[in-house]
Order: sequence, then C-alpha cells, then structure tokens
Amino acid sequence: ALSQPATRSGYETINPKQFVADRKITVSNPKDIASKLFSSDRESEGRKSDGISVEYPTRETAVIVQTIIGLADDSVAGMRHRIELRLRQNKWEIVWIGRQSRCQPGRGHQNWASGRCQ
Repeated sequence: ALSQPATRSGYETINPKQFVADRKITVSNPKDIASKLFSSDRESEGRKSDGISVEYPTRETAVIVQTIIGLADDSVAGMRHRIELRLRQNKWEIVWIGRQSRCQPGRGHQNWASGRCQ
C-alpha cells in the first residue's frame, strides 16, 4: 500500500489526468516522466533554480519531486510538484500528484505549503 500521509502533508492534491494532459506526458517510467517535466518547462524568466529528483522507496514505488524557484509571477516565488507512481503488472502508473507553493515576500506564506498566494 502506498499510504504516505506524512510526505503528502502540506501538498494540495491535484488531478493527475489534467496534470499529464497539460504537460503532454505520454511516457510511463519515472525517469522518462522526470525528463519530460524538465524539458517541457520552457519558462525561465526570473528562474533561480530548477530541481528534479526521482526516488524509489520500494521496488514497486517511485516518487518524483520537481521544484522550481524564481517564477516570473507577482505572487508565487516557487512551485513544487510531488508525483507518486506505482508499478502494477510491469507498468508504472501515477497514483497521486500534489502541489506546493512558496509566495513572494508580502504575498503570503514564505515556506512550502498548499494554498494560494495573494
């Protein structure tokens, strides 16, 4: 079972189908998804750092964390996505996606958290 509430805390759950469709993700293994996320992110104005990690808590599970700091946005300073995958019948499937943000100074929370910036 992939119940990891502690690691999901502070994330806003988002729709995996929408996330995949918006980013035109057609690949199915964790490394290829991570690579696609990295290459499809064209916006770099104001960018301070881009990070992506892939971890395998077990042989059947993977977690991708994408962190972008320095967005060209008046209110949002950074965005983080957590994508959880599970291997089922030799195919990886996305089981959960969450989003966190960090606000610009004076526009809301300064730490990673769910919720919108002002």
